[in-house]
Amino acid sequence: MNLGQLNFALKMIQDAYKLSEQQVQVLSRRMMADDKEFDRVWNHFKNRRIGNADTFREMLLELLS
Repeated sequence: MNLGQLNFALKMIQDAYKLSEQQVQVLSRRMMADDKEFDRVWNHFKNRRIGNADTFREMLLELLS
């Protein structure tokens, strides 16, 4: 992961879920924890649609809590 990838991922997630700056900061710290965490979250976001279901929202709520 590099800073450009992280910023892009955060911007895409923020736009898709209308996150506040505080929520983005929390998510940023979680995603920066290690490369595996970043990859897990980013890949799940990119593959979040299964039919009409959004499988990422539950993960996002867990990350923000």
